[in-house]
Amino acid sequence: MVWNWFIRKSSVQNKFLIASLVLIIIPLGLFGTISLQISKDSITSQVSQSNLKMLGQIADKTDRMLDDIIAVSNQFFLSTEVNHAFTQTFDPSSYEYAMQRASFDQMLSNSIYSFNRISFQVLLRGLNGFEFPGNGMEETLSQPVSSYSGKEWYRAAVYGEGKIIWVTEPMPELTGVDRGAAFYGVRISKRFESGSPTGIVAVSVNEGSLNDLYSSALDKAQEIEIVDASGRIISSGHKDQIRQSLADRPYYYKIRDYDSGYFRAEEGGKEQLISFQTIGKTNWKLISYTPTATVLSSINQLQKIVILVFAGVVLLAYAASYFMARRLAVPIKRLYNHFGRVELGDLSVRLPVNSEDEIGHLTRKFNRMIERIQELLANIRLEQERKRHAELQALQSQINPHFLYNTLASIRFMLVKHKPETIDSVIVALVKLLKQSISKQDELIPIGEELEMVRNYLYIQQIRQGDRMEIRYELEEELYEYKTIKLILQPLIENAIFHGLERKGSGMRQLVVRGYMERNDICFEIEDNGVGMDRNIMDASVPADQDGKLVHRGGYRNVHERLQLNFGENYGITVQSQAGVGTTVLIRIPAIHKWEEVRTR
Repeated sequence: MVWNWFIRKSSVQNKFLIASLVLIIIPLGLFGTISLQISKDSITSQVSQSNLKMLGQIADKTDRMLDDIIAVSNQFFLSTEVNHAFTQTFDPSSYEYAMQRASFDQMLSNSIYSFNRISFQVLLRGLNGFEFPGNGMEETLSQPVSSYSGKEWYRAAVYGEGKIIWVTEPMPELTGVDRGAAFYGVRISKRFESGSPTGIVAVSVNEGSLNDLYSSALDKAQEIEIVDASGRIISSGHKDQIRQSLADRPYYYKIRDYDSGYFRAEEGGKEQLISFQTIGKTNWKLISYTPTATVLSSINQLQKIVILVFAGVVLLAYAASYFMARRLAVPIKRLYNHFGRVELGDLSVRLPVNSEDEIGHLTRKFNRMIERIQELLANIRLEQERKRHAELQALQSQINPHFLYNTLASIRFMLVKHKPETIDSVIVALVKLLKQSISKQDELIPIGEELEMVRNYLYIQQIRQGDRMEIRYELEEELYEYKTIKLILQPLIENAIFHGLERKGSGMRQLVVRGYMERNDICFEIEDNGVGMDRNIMDASVPADQDGKLVHRGGYRNVHERLQLNFGENYGITVQSQAGVGTTVLIRIPAIHKWEEVRTR
């Protein structure tokens, strides 16, 4: 609906403006958005791959460190002296026991010297009760070795057949106290002949050794954690998170089910780039957290610049589009407005031609069209004026002979009854009538002259009728300042006398001529008390006009048609008549002083 309204009813300026902005803003906006998104994805991918590569290097270091732990464990696990200490009974106060411990101290010192990059402790626990805390620690064994059989790590070490088992959970039963170790490498020493366990060789590694592997590789705001196979954190830059579990994190399944990879996820209330790598020897996971905001800080700055540039381009595009739209739409709108003036009849409009493009050519053709229309209208008006003048002359030619014949017939009858002086006055009145109606060529005459013709004509008729006819004038004085076409009253008065009053058998013949103003019109009434007409006769002899009013044939028709030809269909005559009572003829004309007032109505 909105699109249809825009296509059909929106202005050309708005269409051009919106189309230009759409064609500029949408492609530019899409290009900028897609480019920024591609850049962001590319940067995050590169950073994630770089983090993954770094984690792979750290995993290799961790494996090498584990190899060193295995080497330390092998020194004690494969030592005949350790095996001898696990299988013999010693008196703690004996010289042999002291030499045994001194030998183990020397072995431990050699291991610490050889692998000084690692902070570790060696714990020896024999089933015979022999204990070596290692590294000068106090003896803190709190449980006998025989009680370890129920521990999961012990069973795993036994089933390992001498292989080292990596334990990440605390082992207070072995150490006596929580030594803050990150993990333990545990092995079970067995008798060669029977394969039965003889003791435990364990290496405890501090969390700091693991932290040293990756702390120097960390970037700003970056974090690395090492978690075991169950999701427990065994090393982290935040010490308070050590031994917490990641298994309940919504993204952990991605880390658990794959050896390496990277993805985005919410962590610590921020979006993070998370990369992970598996440590081969232990199946532990190295996890890197890098805040997305830090990674994309440079691209975000670029994004702000792009937005500012985009806003500037939009403003420039809007200004350019608006300027071009106005350059195109204003001439079209001006042309449209002038078409409206032409539609209302104003043919004087002309438009300046300010360009030589299509709009300029269209404006020039518009001016030529208006000039041609003016020429055609002038020709039509001239032809219509000539036609109207010819029709008026034809109608007037129908009235004048009839009027002259009736008047001469009246004078002929008066030769018998009246004195020559009376006849002379009648002839004088007739001459005045002929002079006014025939000799004078002006179509529009003062109402006073029209009434003067009426008085001359009625004088002739009153002489002819004698005392049998009474004439009365009821005319408003303000009528005399207006004008009318000539011979509109005399033909109607003639009809009233010859067709109404003279057919009356007896009684006084009365004729009333009224004239009055009605709003912007002038009304004349010619009322007689002649024989009148009944409805059936009027229906047969008097045609109805568009308003249903009745118009008499003959002189009535001629006067009616003349009035409508000159003044329009709102003017003319109507007849009201009743048999035996009389007839009233109403004439309506506009109150005018000149012809231009008729054309402006």
